[in-house]
Amino acid sequence: MTTDPCSLANLGDVKCSHFHLSLKADFSEKKLCGCVIHSAKFVSSKPAKMILDSRGISISKIILTNEDKKECELNFSVGEEGPLGNPVSVDLTAAYPSVLTGNVGEAFQIQIFYHSNPESIGIQWLEASQTDGGEFPYLFTQFQAIHCRTAIPCQDSPSNKVTYSADISVPKELTALMSAIGTTEKGTVCTSDNDYHCFSFEQKVPIPTYLVALVIGKLACKQVGPRTNVWTEPITLERAAYEFEKTNEYLLESEKFISPYEWGRYDLLCLPGSFPYGGMENPCLTFVTPTLLAGDQSLTTVVCHEIAHSWTGNLVTNATWEHFWLNEGFTVFTERKIYARLGGEPERHFDYILGNNDLINSIKLFGEDHPFTALVPKLENIDPDEAFSSIPYEKGAQFLFHLEGKVGVEEFENFFRNWIVTNRFKSVTTEDFQNFFKETFGQEKFDEIDWNTWLYAPGFPPVDILPLMDDSLAVEAREMASLWIKKDKEKEDLPTDASAFLKLNPMQKVYFLEQILAQSPTGISCEGVAHIGKLFELNNVKNSEIRMAWLSLCLASSDQSCFEQTVEFISEQGRMKFVRPLYRALAKCGADGFALASETFAKKKNYYHNIATKMIEQDLAKISKELENNK
Repeated sequence: MTTDPCSLANLGDVKCSHFHLSLKADFSEKKLCGCVIHSAKFVSSKPAKMILDSRGISISKIILTNEDKKECELNFSVGEEGPLGNPVSVDLTAAYPSVLTGNVGEAFQIQIFYHSNPESIGIQWLEASQTDGGEFPYLFTQFQAIHCRTAIPCQDSPSNKVTYSADISVPKELTALMSAIGTTEKGTVCTSDNDYHCFSFEQKVPIPTYLVALVIGKLACKQVGPRTNVWTEPITLERAAYEFEKTNEYLLESEKFISPYEWGRYDLLCLPGSFPYGGMENPCLTFVTPTLLAGDQSLTTVVCHEIAHSWTGNLVTNATWEHFWLNEGFTVFTERKIYARLGGEPERHFDYILGNNDLINSIKLFGEDHPFTALVPKLENIDPDEAFSSIPYEKGAQFLFHLEGKVGVEEFENFFRNWIVTNRFKSVTTEDFQNFFKETFGQEKFDEIDWNTWLYAPGFPPVDILPLMDDSLAVEAREMASLWIKKDKEKEDLPTDASAFLKLNPMQKVYFLEQILAQSPTGISCEGVAHIGKLFELNNVKNSEIRMAWLSLCLASSDQSCFEQTVEFISEQGRMKFVRPLYRALAKCGADGFALASETFAKKKNYYHNIATKMIEQDLAKISKELENNK
């Protein structure tokens, strides 16, 4: 059995297989109130206790019921909070032998009455003023990696999968959605309170608890495919529906590459700006950031990534967060296979080239020898948020590309499909993957791979795959960047013709700006920056990826004229991919930059999601310490 270093639950004694939620959303108190009923079985004989994960949850009562409906109230204790939360220790001894025998395989239910904490890191409560519509409050959850325990006392480990059902009561003006299939078209009036409506849900496919998700708000939807509605606030609906209208095309290509889609619905929810990620692959209801609404469908490849998760991550799941690359590296590999089918192999290769920049930046941020730069890091008693970066995504995808090159494209694609189909509904480890590879291709081929360095050594991959890439979509932007650096450095006349830049697609424009920094880490002169901004009209750009790359170049070049634009961008959205690097870059722009970063964060910290707030605080504290040491 796999031991999860990021869970406090005693999964070796008791395992849950299903839970039912009955919760009421109290927006005035910012609490979810009600109960959860866990259906469980003993996996060891007569354990003295059942330990659940929690963080900041207030529990009032726990009742155990056996298969004959005989029940008893149980004593419990909640431990001190540590990096992994508060263990809830439920004393089972009172149930022996009158209610339970304690035999292995015996089934029972545990009903826990509780309410969540208003400061829960996994639940964000938005005031009406923080929404696009500005009229009603809003709630959304974000449970990856270990934050389901902040909303539900549970076995919060991806090593154990559960089905779930739920009855969620919300103010009658609002709609509730979950990562499950709704069993009521509209909310039914609550018998206990006519001002509340109840929405019911059922998820019949076993999932890890981090994929449980809830959203409550003034929501509207529009159908964009036979299996897909786009949900968002009414004011944003038409923009979002247009942006994501190709979703079914991505779904169909994914099914052709792997296997039939198993989740029934694939709906999309476009959230308010404070959502901290590009997307979250909640089953049946993918969450996406409004920073994808570029107006030209140029950023919706994020949806390809989240769709790919329907197989890699959701069907076949990393057993612990140390094996996160089995989710994300596999998903990036899959999403790029979809690109190749839709747009050609050069598109796939170009995305590897772009992603390599992210990998370089992440490794440099941690340091090449940092253990978090290993593909399989050690996370004993560590919140996985601390280790989050592009490394499991990009290093993982590069490893799979390397393996594909070793065995052949067609052979590896067949192996990849077999891996998914064989392990669907399971939680897996890196060792499981290695064994599957060995069983498929044999010991001799297995021994050709430097598994230990790829998987467990920190730093850059042992094999550079970039020389194998078709760089036809990268070469023009890279050469253009070199030309600008040369002319700026040698004080030559800078280009005045914007046509070459304007012919580039949005991600090629991003690559051009990133290449200036890659080739000249301290940027270019402020005059050069100003010229680029004016010639290419970058100060007015709406595409969030181009905007991010542009502001990063400006800040690296110590161009204080971009401070106002930077503050505007990090104030209007909370996507960590953008706000964390920009806060760091701004804080490193001298005393004025650090002061402005600190001042802006103080004003906006209550707007950002709690996960983003925690990580930005750590980033600024680290930079502050570095500045003190350099005095």
